[in-house]
Amino acid sequence: MAYSGFTWAPMISVTATKYQRHGYVEKRAFLPGERRSAAREMERSMKGYRELRQELADSRKMIREQEHERRSTVEKTIQTSFYKSPVGTRTQKGSGAIFYSDPVGRTSHFSATKRI
Repeated sequence: MAYSGFTWAPMISVTATKYQRHGYVEKRAFLPGERRSAAREMERSMKGYRELRQELADSRKMIREQEHERRSTVEKTIQTSFYKSPVGTRTQKGSGAIFYSDPVGRTSHFSATKRI
């Protein structure tokens, strides 16, 4: 089938077209009390709005808790520093000018305080 260049666009209502025109509805900030009354009106008239609003609030709360938990685990990391190297070296003199170096394990411990 050959491409004709025609793309299908869904039909929209005349009411939607009227309200989407520039200048018909002006954007402005809510006055005191308007936001709450608009939310109350939507809860009454829109089916499923209350459940959607509750799910959105729960999701925001979960995100805040996860963010707080992530930050608190980062802040609670224990800084340790190594007090003494666990590997030492023992040097032995060989014949002539040759020296042999052997690694030797040593007892050591971690320190919870950071020393400089």
